[in-house]
Amino acid sequence: MSSKASFAPVSTLGIKPPASRTRSTQLTVDVWLEEKKDTDGAEGFWRVHDGLYDLSEFINEHPGGSEWLTLTKGTDISEAFEAHHISQKPEQLLQRFYVREAKTKRNSPFTFEENGFYRTLKKEVREVLNTTPEQPKNTSDFMVDALAFFLFLFSALAVRHWSYFIGVLAGISLGLLCVAAHNYFHRKDNLRMYYFQFSLMQIREWRILHALSHHLHTNTIDDLEISLMEPLLQYLPTAKQPLQRYGSLLICPLIWVFYFHIQFIRR
Repeated sequence: MSSKASFAPVSTLGIKPPASRTRSTQLTVDVWLEEKKDTDGAEGFWRVHDGLYDLSEFINEHPGGSEWLTLTKGTDISEAFEAHHISQKPEQLLQRFYVREAKTKRNSPFTFEENGFYRTLKKEVREVLNTTPEQPKNTSDFMVDALAFFLFLFSALAVRHWSYFIGVLAGISLGLLCVAAHNYFHRKDNLRMYYFQFSLMQIREWRILHALSHHLHTNTIDDLEISLMEPLLQYLPTAKQPLQRYGSLLICPLIWVFYFHIQFIRR
């Protein structure tokens, strides 16, 4: 098989890709995190924009849960910090942990200038959130709990009556539950996020793969969901052989159907 360099195009945004994309190394969530430490210039700290911060003593006090900070130590968390903290209080608190300025430029083109698009949008969102009612959140909690209830109910009935039809209903409930539970591992640590693990996949892996990588670096060369299945699936617009271009149409459904089981077997 050819080197991964053949299907790792140059980023039009100037983003340096993980080193594993240019050599025959399997890219995993842990490899992705480790290689970000080499490109992000955080020097063992947490980097936010051009500043380095030592959050070691704050890990267990983090309102969102300790895992978000333990996972990202030694990396640039600018996008995550901006996206997950709408209030201005975290930015004020962050200054208590300032160490010094970073020595290198960020491996990202996004500047988050105070009067730029994103910060302006956050100001407007902040005002709206102050008037947002609690009912939609409560409704969402009720619906995901109901899906979990139906999963156990239909599963028990399917076994009791040996019914494939009820088994299908249990499977549908499981699928809907895992999709709904996805919303909860984006948030601070909570009980409902563990519903996702009924899919045989791990919250930790998907917090890295989906929340920290895909949602913050969407469809870029640094998006782990784009590169995880290379060379079998190649989503970026690169020169492809006919087998790569059209074969993926056949391979993709099979990969995503069995991906749940593959993750379980691999562990």
